[in-house]
Amino acid sequence: MAFVPGPASGFPRHRSLRWQVMTAVIAINLCAALVALVVVIANARRATEAEILSSLAVAERLVQDRVERVTSEGAGSDALARLPLHLGGVRHVRLRIESADGRVIDVPSTADEGEHAADEREVPGWFTALITVARPERAFPVVADGRMLGRVVVAGEASDEIEEVWEDMSALALLAVAVNLAILAALYVVLGRLLMPLKTLSAGLSELEAGRFEHRLPTPSVRELAMITDRFNALGAALKLARDDNAQLNERLIRVQDDERREIASELHDELGPCVFGLRANLESLVRLSARAEPELARRIGERSATMVEIIDRIQGLNRRLLRRIRPMALGHVPLAAVIADLVADFESHAPDRQFQLSTEGLVERYGDCIDLTVYRCIQEAATNALRHGGARNISIEAKSEDGRIALLIADDGSGFEPGALPGYGLIGIEERISVLGGNWRITPNQPRGTRVSISIPTPAGDAGATNRKRASA
Repeated sequence: MAFVPGPASGFPRHRSLRWQVMTAVIAINLCAALVALVVVIANARRATEAEILSSLAVAERLVQDRVERVTSEGAGSDALARLPLHLGGVRHVRLRIESADGRVIDVPSTADEGEHAADEREVPGWFTALITVARPERAFPVVADGRMLGRVVVAGEASDEIEEVWEDMSALALLAVAVNLAILAALYVVLGRLLMPLKTLSAGLSELEAGRFEHRLPTPSVRELAMITDRFNALGAALKLARDDNAQLNERLIRVQDDERREIASELHDELGPCVFGLRANLESLVRLSARAEPELARRIGERSATMVEIIDRIQGLNRRLLRRIRPMALGHVPLAAVIADLVADFESHAPDRQFQLSTEGLVERYGDCIDLTVYRCIQEAATNALRHGGARNISIEAKSEDGRIALLIADDGSGFEPGALPGYGLIGIEERISVLGGNWRITPNQPRGTRVSISIPTPAGDAGATNRKRASA
């Protein structure tokens, strides 16, 4: 089972793959930058400490040499005053001369210049605090003629080294930012081109979901995506083949059902109808013969005959309803509009308290048995549902032919179609018939109340209906 990242997985669920990859790369770069900063700081601290110790050793030898030289040239307090002229020029250290009474005489050095330069360049305080190491000090006494004149204090100073590290790291950071921005821009463009086939695949899946199985995708240049595209196209071809096979099978089933119904209706009409007519004729003859019998016998025969007439009438009515339900005998022999009008008249006779409106604009005489029977069944089922389940008081039926299609609209003011209700067998049969003919249908609420059933069925090009229309216009 594929893993779908959700809120608990740490990744946004509805973000694009491109942005997820970009976010991951940015996070990796930030982690790498943090690690690089730690390494640079650690190396800078070691280098600063080593540089300070080295400079301190050089300064110690220089101070010892200069103190010995100055004290050997003259005695007295003048030796201490001449020391600043001979000391200086040592990096990473600060020299301080203290007299015997504690007065401080500073010695200018490159460390001071470095501090001023660092101040001018505004090295961040946090960086200075991270790089700063311990500042060791060494003190050298100044003695002349056996008398202590003062001392020279040599202290380590890291400002120059911190400035150099900051400059190097700033330049490296700017270079790293520029390179990463270029990499991210290139990655954004490349991912967009690589993921474009996935958008095309998503659109293709939407086409398949809509039932357009003939849709095909172009083959991308990426091998893995090309394999997915090939499988998609193969799936579309297989689904189209299966749909065509199902359509042919459904069409054959419907035609077989129509043929069976035609045969059953023919047998009911040709066999049962004459039998019922014969029973009625013999019964009427029996009633005439009973007039010659005794009055009491004639009365009893008349009562039995009346009962049998009622039964025969019920059988005839049932036979007509079965014929209309199975297959109207007039279908294919009279114009389709007349068959629909007869159906509406039958509804009116069984529901005299309901109002029906019928419009058959532009319908030709016949479109073929399959289409004519489908139109008849659709109107019959929609009107029956409106009466039986919707409790409609007014039903409007509109059937018209335009642009090579038959458009049906059955609207009522009933209780409406409940959302989520399962369709009955009648609606399922209508859907199968319409899909076989390449049509479509939908059920929507009617305003202000009720239901609207919209049906569109294509008519075959060059059918006999065009000839019938010409005849009707002539």
